Amino acid sequence: MNPNVQRPRFKIRHKLIAVLLLLLALPTLVVGLVSYNVSKSETDKLIESKLQSNVRLAVEMVGLMDASVQSGAMTAEAAQEKVKSMLIGEKGQDGKRPINPNIDIGPNGYFFIMDAKGTLLGHPLLEGQNIWDKRTSDGYLYIQDMIAKAQAGGGNTYYLWPLPNSDKEAMKITYAELDPKWNWVIAAGSYMMDYNAGQKHILSVLTLTLAGCLAVGAVVSWLFAQHISKPIARVAARTRRIAEGDLSADALDVRNRDEIGQLAADFTIMNDHLQSLVVHVQAGAEHVLASSQELSSSIDETTKASRDIAASVQHIATGMETQSVSTRESSRAMEEMAVGISRIAATSSSAFDASVHTSEAAEEGYRFMQKSVEQMNRVSSTVAELADVIQKLDRRSKEIGEIVQVMTGIASQTSLLALNASIEAARAGEQGRGFMIVAGEVKKLAVQSESSAQEVIALVDAIQADIGYAVRSMTKGENEVREGVALSRETGESFKRILDATRSVVEHIQEASSSAEQMSASSEQVAASLQEMARITETGASGTQTILASSEEQLATMEQLAVQADQLSRLAERLQDAVAKFRT
Repeated sequence: MNPNVQRPRFKIRHKLIAVLLLLLALPTLVVGLVSYNVSKSETDKLIESKLQSNVRLAVEMVGLMDASVQSGAMTAEAAQEKVKSMLIGEKGQDGKRPINPNIDIGPNGYFFIMDAKGTLLGHPLLEGQNIWDKRTSDGYLYIQDMIAKAQAGGGNTYYLWPLPNSDKEAMKITYAELDPKWNWVIAAGSYMMDYNAGQKHILSVLTLTLAGCLAVGAVVSWLFAQHISKPIARVAARTRRIAEGDLSADALDVRNRDEIGQLAADFTIMNDHLQSLVVHVQAGAEHVLASSQELSSSIDETTKASRDIAASVQHIATGMETQSVSTRESSRAMEEMAVGISRIAATSSSAFDASVHTSEAAEEGYRFMQKSVEQMNRVSSTVAELADVIQKLDRRSKEIGEIVQVMTGIASQTSLLALNASIEAARAGEQGRGFMIVAGEVKKLAVQSESSAQEVIALVDAIQADIGYAVRSMTKGENEVREGVALSRETGESFKRILDATRSVVEHIQEASSSAEQMSASSEQVAASLQEMARITETGASGTQTILASSEEQLATMEQLAVQADQLSRLAERLQDAVAKFRT
């Protein structure tokens, strides 16, 4: 951490004032809060008690009215209306009842009467309505809770309800009790704020008392803090001047007769002792600094000369060693290159032989492919001729079918003529008997001819179907043969391109093989020369390393002396700088 950086300060005077005010305010605040809570609790109890008393008075009133009804002095309806008028107010033409000003249950408080099902029997505004399902804004069924507590002997219900002529909600309290005579649920309620005027007065008094105590305590605390903090501030200011190197100030003037006064006196004595110490240290620091500077100058000159010698030897040794390493690496690289070139030459020779065989095989394949193309062309021609023959056969079969159709017609006509002849012979009687026999034979021949014609038609149809299938197959075969011929031609062209590329590869491989053999012979000569150079360089590097080791030992010794002299010089300078800060 930098000591010169000013940290944010909270003065001791402020701390004392804050602590004293806290000690004054905390007990006062605690007492005030406890008193306010106690008074609030008692006020709440008085509110509950007042509402309970009013409702019970109303129940007693119902009892008196019921006694009048029982004695016959008035009817039940009149008695009930009188109770409602006394508790709430007279019912107007609009069905509303103005709140009776003679009954005080708060500025916004009033009585209302329900039955056990939540129907309002008496209310300033909602008389006759059923409010059993009435809820607050948070969903609380406060009417059902009132009726349940009334039936259980009476109780208070707390709930939030909007203020008159406003959307703002406030806490409301209602006490409800069941009347045993008429089974009425009589309730009286008002807002809690209608009764907390006393609580507000207590809170304001407590606030004013706390403010007054804090004001008086602040003045007293400030005076006490000044008495304590002023001498300490003077000592702190003098300490800051000493930290900045100023020891020439006069003695502190602190009149406190306590520990703070004793602190100021002891601080003055410490200041005097520091002045004496700084004077002696300044004299010694100047003498040490002069001696260390002379020693450091001498050592620097000697170290510089030794460093120049060591640097030159180091440069030579580094160059020799680098050259030796490079020569060895070059020799190994040339040996590896010679081996690689030999392998390349052997591989090139093998590749040349393989490429020659490949070229010969490609030429032979090309010749076979040309023969295949010629054969496919001949097959294509044969298939085309066969397709023409089958198509001719198809046409001939159709012509045969037409002839058979004609024969069938003739047989039918012949059969019809034989039938007519038989009819005419029958008419002729005995003279036409011989003619009838001939007509019968003719008819048999006609039937046989027609039967044979039908068989021929069936046979011709089968032949035509087979010929049609053959035509389709030949057409498909002819198309496939054409595609095969085209593919054979393309394959022949590809073989020709492969043959040309193979011949070019053979020529390049032959050239590469010759070059590799020449490179192999040259690399062996270069490797031998590099090995001889590496041997000579290693001998020179060994001698240079011996000289370099001696120079480095001498330089290390001089550098140690230089470091020690420099440290002594810097120590003397720091001591002188530290003492120079103080003004005596």
